[in-house]
Amino acid sequence: MPAFPSTENSRGSSVIAETPRGIFSLPPELMCAIFCFTCAQSESSSPARTPPPVHILTRVCRFWRGVSHDLSELWTDIRIFHCRSAQLASVSEYVRRSGTLPLDVCFDVDVRNRQLANFWPVILKIWAVAHRWRELRIITTTANFRDMQFNLGRKAAPWLEHLELRVSDGASSTASALSFGSTPVLKALVLNGTGMHSSEPSSFVGQLETLDLSFSPFADLITQLADAFDAFSEHTHAISPLRHLTLRGTPPPSGALVKSYTSTLTTLTLGSFRGENLPMFCLSPLLEELSLSALTHASWQTFCDSLTGRTFPALRALTLTSVEANDLPVHLSSVFPALEHLSLLHRADSLLALSKTGPDFWPALHTLTLDNANYRALCAFVEARIAAGHPLAFLEVDSPQFIDASSLQWLQRHVKGFKRTPRAR
Repeated sequence: MPAFPSTENSRGSSVIAETPRGIFSLPPELMCAIFCFTCAQSESSSPARTPPPVHILTRVCRFWRGVSHDLSELWTDIRIFHCRSAQLASVSEYVRRSGTLPLDVCFDVDVRNRQLANFWPVILKIWAVAHRWRELRIITTTANFRDMQFNLGRKAAPWLEHLELRVSDGASSTASALSFGSTPVLKALVLNGTGMHSSEPSSFVGQLETLDLSFSPFADLITQLADAFDAFSEHTHAISPLRHLTLRGTPPPSGALVKSYTSTLTTLTLGSFRGENLPMFCLSPLLEELSLSALTHASWQTFCDSLTGRTFPALRALTLTSVEANDLPVHLSSVFPALEHLSLLHRADSLLALSKTGPDFWPALHTLTLDNANYRALCAFVEARIAAGHPLAFLEVDSPQFIDASSLQWLQRHVKGFKRTPRAR
């Protein structure tokens, strides 16, 4: 029991002085550091559509509220999930309390009926601080996005590093896009079902590290960036900064310039291509992660055939999602000799295709992720890997409707990192 200082009252009796205890005894400077660390962790780990941590911090007690109000860093994360009457006041408070610091803005809204009256005041408030954007994420419907397209002027965003535009039903849109002025430090660009107009694409081509084009009507953007980088590197001899590329349902580009621009990729995601349209020239020898999704049997066969005689020694992770693959060709073991992590998702016969390869296939493989897997058949596969000297260290599977208890217990004993996840509906 800790000792507390005591004083005497007018009657001579001893009383315990009221002194701050526990977290309330910490100086404000230390509380500021803790709060900033909490918010920094939340930016990268908090689930979608959750309020920022400052909402919780200001409601604990008067002391925490006072510290939070005086700390500008806590008010730079603006998340908007509705346009009710109180939203404009909330956004204004964030803008004011954040001072002059860079802002991370997420606008994830489907505005209809009553909320339309507050839609434009909120949008205009955000656009008024474009010069402070560090991250801008807009996730909305085609109707809302088109209103923004025709009524918002071009804004320069000199601090913008991450731009993400997603139209929820954008697969049916034609040429919706927002216009932006100079974005010289842009590092990540995500366009899903929509596009962007930039007055100076060459201003950020030397900085762009991540490009994600999913069902974008502006598929030639990557070609424009490749042309801009070619002109940029001609004088600077710079190496392409592009490291992460995603192309889904977008007509693949072509040309030697694009191949040069994508030659340093470490992460590549391709999906929803038909026939022989898979952009094979994007396969960089530096690739570490490769994901393929929604491919037909013909696309998969074309992909495998084109890899004959090639080697990607840096590739560690391969993900196949909804790929019509009846088997995994034997030569893939030499194409990806150092493969460690394999994910086979949304295919009823994924384990069958993998079992045909034999236990010596991909000897470095230590992590396997499967869904729709038969636990008993999985036991046979795991046992064969153990016997061949290539045991799995991690195994993640979904939970079937009817679980084979004995097979489940065997897997839990023989795979140290065994994990079950709920079955997707």
